[in-house]
Amino acid sequence: MDIEEILRIENLNQIYPGVHAVKDVSMSVKRGTILGLVGENGAGKSTLIKMLGGIEKPQSGRILVRGTTQTFTSSSEAQASGIAVVSQEFRLVPDMSVADNIFLGHELKKGVILNRAESAERAKMLLDTLGLDLDPSRSVSSLTIADQQLVEIARALSLDFSLIILDEPSATLNEAETKNLHRIIQNIAESGRAAIYVSHHLKEILKISTDIVVMRDGRKVLEASSQTQNEDSIVLAMLGRMPAQFQKEDRLRKNASVILEVNEIEIAGNPHRHSFTLHRGEILGLAGLVGSGRAELSKCLSGVLPVLNGEIIINNQVVQLTGPRSAIQNGIFTLSEDRKAEGILPHLSVLENALIAKEKKNLSRLNQIIPIPRLEKQAFQELRVSMNIKVANDAQRISSLSGGNQQKVLLGRSLVSGCPVLVLNEPTRGVDVGAKVEIYQLIKSLSQIGVSIIISSSDASELATICNRCLVYFAGEKFIELSGAELNEDSIVSAAVGRDLRKEC
Repeated sequence: MDIEEILRIENLNQIYPGVHAVKDVSMSVKRGTILGLVGENGAGKSTLIKMLGGIEKPQSGRILVRGTTQTFTSSSEAQASGIAVVSQEFRLVPDMSVADNIFLGHELKKGVILNRAESAERAKMLLDTLGLDLDPSRSVSSLTIADQQLVEIARALSLDFSLIILDEPSATLNEAETKNLHRIIQNIAESGRAAIYVSHHLKEILKISTDIVVMRDGRKVLEASSQTQNEDSIVLAMLGRMPAQFQKEDRLRKNASVILEVNEIEIAGNPHRHSFTLHRGEILGLAGLVGSGRAELSKCLSGVLPVLNGEIIINNQVVQLTGPRSAIQNGIFTLSEDRKAEGILPHLSVLENALIAKEKKNLSRLNQIIPIPRLEKQAFQELRVSMNIKVANDAQRISSLSGGNQQKVLLGRSLVSGCPVLVLNEPTRGVDVGAKVEIYQLIKSLSQIGVSIIISSSDASELATICNRCLVYFAGEKFIELSGAELNEDSIVSAAVGRDLRKEC
């Protein structure tokens, strides 16, 4: 054994009914290195991580930690061997405090009694390291998705590990939080430990990793030094081809009517009034950092947050959005950014998850209550092909899919809702580069048949790529509206921190 090796895996295999998820994968991770692990949704990355983290037992192959063969039967056994995992899906307990979540399973005790004072103190130190100013006694259920992600990372950092595995850790983080996380990971490597970093953001992978492994269809197809690779070479290895280029339509069709008008609305907790219009067939972006007012506006349109004053007008009719069901009935369907808590129904199949919001007004009253299996299967098959959802069959539970494929199913749910207005929050979060282009093309196709789409995203590049217009929010209110040549990534990023590049030219 190489004394520098922390982890070695040999010919690892995992098979589910109808799916060979991981096929004869072998690789090693040495001290002081950061391995970037990339691949399409469903390539086998998350399954591999589950085996390394003790969540699943491989069908065959070996896992060696510092030269010793390990047969994990639980995550606690993997942790005891020195492997810490930050999974893509949070494993936090909502009703427990931040400190209790961080030390869950390895509680700090004074004798047999929990040492809450020390837990709070050490939790605060870990949170400060991550740049998160948070009271450790707060309930996790009160935190934003981004803050929950940082608590999940703090939980892993609290363990005594030699290898930390992070699965899409920056998906919910802003640029400053991501930079700080990268600094921490680099410090871990410099201390003689190692990291495996999984991300669909290839710029991140190239920036932070020392080595890269690419998986495709369950197999390892590339293992190389990061210095020898670029974005194009990684994409080619991931997909086996270069993805199609997306071409957006900069201009709306002439005389496009207004379908949604937000008129001087006031939202709880925000003293500013919000106004904008959305045209039929338009793709409108909402940008802004945490606390900018963007997220609250999206929740208001979904009926989650009440309108205190002002009007929301759909198709020239003033509507009252009293909840998500009310919003759908009035023609607005919202895709939540929190896939696990507010999106998937984990105990149901992919078909049931995709079609639960399917428009039924053209069916007889009886068949609106009693589904027609043949029609549902046909509808899902069409959705599966158009979205390139990797699933063994339509009866497979959605909880068994990769995060990216779950996201595709949820996006499919919004597409079949029949609503004329879609509000998509972080629509490509956790989705690989090839699937992103497919989703952009689907959104464009919907706009071409008259569906109006609002995309609320923290990805400035995404908004610049697909939107006709973009509203950027700062300090609780709309700061700027961008369109045409002014709608670019630099302008969005600058406006999000209160800078108007147009005035600096």
